Amino acid sequence: MAARLVKRCACLLSEAARLAPAGPPAGRLSLARVARKPLTSSATSPSSHVPASSSQHLEKEQATTPYPGRQEVDELIRKATGPEELLELLGGGRGLQQGQAALMVIRLSRLLSEKPEDKALLVQDARFQQLLQLVNSQITTVWHGTLVKLLRSLYTLALPATSKELLSVEQEVRWRLRRLKFKHLAFLAESSAAYMQERGSRELLAELLLNLERRWVEVEDGRTLVALLAKAGSLSEPLMNHLEDKCLDLVEQFGPEELQRVLVALAAQNRRSLPLLRAISYHLVQKPFPLNKGVLLDLAYAYGKLGFHQTQVFQRLATDLLPHVPSLTSGEVARCAKSFALLKWLNLPLFEAFDLPAWTEPGAAGGNEDRRAGPGPAVLHAPALSWEINL
Repeated sequence: MAARLVKRCACLLSEAARLAPAGPPAGRLSLARVARKPLTSSATSPSSHVPASSSQHLEKEQATTPYPGRQEVDELIRKATGPEELLELLGGGRGLQQGQAALMVIRLSRLLSEKPEDKALLVQDARFQQLLQLVNSQITTVWHGTLVKLLRSLYTLALPATSKELLSVEQEVRWRLRRLKFKHLAFLAESSAAYMQERGSRELLAELLLNLERRWVEVEDGRTLVALLAKAGSLSEPLMNHLEDKCLDLVEQFGPEELQRVLVALAAQNRRSLPLLRAISYHLVQKPFPLNKGVLLDLAYAYGKLGFHQTQVFQRLATDLLPHVPSLTSGEVARCAKSFALLKWLNLPLFEAFDLPAWTEPGAAGGNEDRRAGPGPAVLHAPALSWEINL
């Protein structure tokens, strides 16, 4: 009896050693698992000795293997040049897998971005409604990056605010907000915050701003920071304060366009953040990067709107603007002159360059009389005066 028991124990130990993975020796847990196996297990049956973890791994690989035709359909979606070409894929006998329906909607919105009349026809198309239903059924399998682009696309396609497919996508985004990467949150704020305000999606917008307020320290690049400052900063006072602090940390990395957008965003919100204005002014004076005409005009506007005086900056703006005077329109001259007038700062060479016959209004007298009239009337009454800044 004892000999038989020792023989069985030896068989169990040899089986455990054979099943143990390469590396450190098997622990007590592995031995205990083998010991609980029925004593009738056959040592000659190879299929009975495959570890459970290996079979689960194989099943997982099979489950995540891409659909065979997926790459072909993705390429057709990417290369489509018209809505009709995309909608034909629905009836082509190809099954759309793993968020491909969402990719089709995103592609449709890009193709129709500048065709509002075609958007209305598309929304009424039965095939497009079928595509939306397919998107709704696959919404849980759509990746995060595709999901935020899908929401932006549905907004730009002007779906009704009561559309169940749009509400479903908004709800899915709300459920995933805490799991989204910060770049996805920033993309949502930059591309969709205005649509959320217009369409009354206040709950989604409030949760988006709350997540941005909590994770503002994750901003790593100037482009994202400037976009948030311009698009979402005005919607949340705490977020704007955090973004201004982050700007102070990253201002050394900003180029002229980024400095321009930060100043214009501050001017649009009438926020006179003195530490940030001083830091931007310092870099404008110290860094020798070139400033084009649009940047110079926007900087002059922002300083004039905020009433922030920095003589060295004004001197550089005037010096850099002087070569561009022949190419300025009457509206740009008026805008520039009014900006410096708000600052009560005069640069004689620049304003003398403004005092040219080209800036007189149509129907005025000859060139000598225009020069005697000075730049005032021709500048202040220019019909093209505009203070709108394109971000």
